[in-house]
Amino acid sequence: MDRIRKKGFWEMINKQIFFPPAIILIIAVLLGLFNPVGFEKGASAVLDWVLKYFSWFYASGTTILLLFTIWAGFSKYGNIKLGGPDAKPELSTFSWFAISLCAGIAIGIVFYGVAEPMDHYINPPPFLGIAPKSIQSGECALWYSFFHWSFHTYGIYVSMAVPLAFIFYNCKKPYKVSSALYPLAGNKINGKLGNLIDAIAIFAIVGGVATSLGLGTMQIGGGMKFLWNINPTKLVWFVIIMVLTFVYTMSSYTGLQKGIKFLGESNAYLYFFLIAFMLVFGPTVHILNSTVTSIGDYFSNLLNISLYLDPMGKSGWTSNWSIFYWAWWLSFGPLVGLFFARCSYGRTIREVVTVNLIAPSAFGMIWFGVFGSSSIYLEHFKNAGISKLISESGIEVALFALFKQLPLSSLTMILGILAVSISFVTLANSMTSTIASMTTVGFGKTREEVEAPAPMKIFWGLAMGILAYVLLIGGGISALQTSVIVCGLPILVIQLTVAVSYVKAMKNYKKYDLTVNSENESVTDKS
Repeated sequence: MDRIRKKGFWEMINKQIFFPPAIILIIAVLLGLFNPVGFEKGASAVLDWVLKYFSWFYASGTTILLLFTIWAGFSKYGNIKLGGPDAKPELSTFSWFAISLCAGIAIGIVFYGVAEPMDHYINPPPFLGIAPKSIQSGECALWYSFFHWSFHTYGIYVSMAVPLAFIFYNCKKPYKVSSALYPLAGNKINGKLGNLIDAIAIFAIVGGVATSLGLGTMQIGGGMKFLWNINPTKLVWFVIIMVLTFVYTMSSYTGLQKGIKFLGESNAYLYFFLIAFMLVFGPTVHILNSTVTSIGDYFSNLLNISLYLDPMGKSGWTSNWSIFYWAWWLSFGPLVGLFFARCSYGRTIREVVTVNLIAPSAFGMIWFGVFGSSSIYLEHFKNAGISKLISESGIEVALFALFKQLPLSSLTMILGILAVSISFVTLANSMTSTIASMTTVGFGKTREEVEAPAPMKIFWGLAMGILAYVLLIGGGISALQTSVIVCGLPILVIQLTVAVSYVKAMKNYKKYDLTVNSENESVTDKS
């Protein structure tokens, strides 16, 4: 550990993992700056091809990952303790849940909590045959939002987290994505194949975080204009990005137990407050009735909507929404899964699935139920004009357009801006720590070495901030997002292979689990 920290920055870099994604990202930035239109057209053409020919693979593959995650947690192997029977958790259950929520979908639910249900209400799926802005479209808007922001999303993340946590803590393999394939590939995974897998994961997450920072900056800028009439100029964007970059880099620098834990908990409390505010000042009875009804509709239709691709109507709705989301979540999947694994020491596999899959999925449904049903109610029954504000100013103002209809709007808009900021910072600092660990040579071989050297964290933190600003002012943010989403296809192949690898390990877990002894053997065998 001390030996690594004393090295110069150049000597710290794991060059085989660092340079491939770095080179691709540099090319993407240059294309985004000097030919943003051509870059976006090219990226969109590739994405359209992927969605056209592989939507069936995304739909079935992500559903398989969700089923695999449930099996992993609730089979007899769910009692295996990560780190061995004597391992003690590093985080309280609440801190663990808060970090999982914020590192997973937090920035997304704040950005789309009003915007997506409103869009489905105005433009319902054509294959359902229901009228726009109708009672029926208002109902389907919520359960499709639940579908996009709950179990399938976290199934993608946790399907990586469980194998990686077992491989790292129990099998004592290095802290990197490719280690999850050790049961299938053996030590060969430490060669070129493993480096390629890790490089794809790093490119996807760096581009994904930079894109999220760009989108978050636009939403914060939109909120500032909405609240204080401050035009979101390039200078304003620069200040927002630099402040966010400084905060998430420094919180990453302080590690899991300090900065990341504090921000995750603070953000969770802020979410709870905003939900409570909506229940008190919003259409309370409608929120409760609508949310409960939509939860029932979601689970009743889950299998159908998971695999339905509109093969006869060919409207393109499922590709533009559901499959697009699965590809986007997959681009985050390996690194978010690796970070979730980092937080799982001292927990059983069943606890990992409960806290990282079930709890945040339930929260996502509550969030969309509260904010989505409120906005639809006010639009449908009170003619609030929320959709008009979104149409005029962009989806980044959707949350603020809702708050404008309620008491204390100046306060709630400020809290909304704060929620966006902390949500992104929590995602970015967790990913900064994880990327830094993977790209540091000879690092991450033991639990004590999971916190990467500070220079690597600072480098990656600044790199993602600069990347976001350059592409935002150059008009290349959406093109980079599209490029990153294309990575979802090979990552889905990787994650399905990881699931197979994990099943193999579990069928002979005593061979792989170096912490195994009579105590946890008996617990596992009796379950």
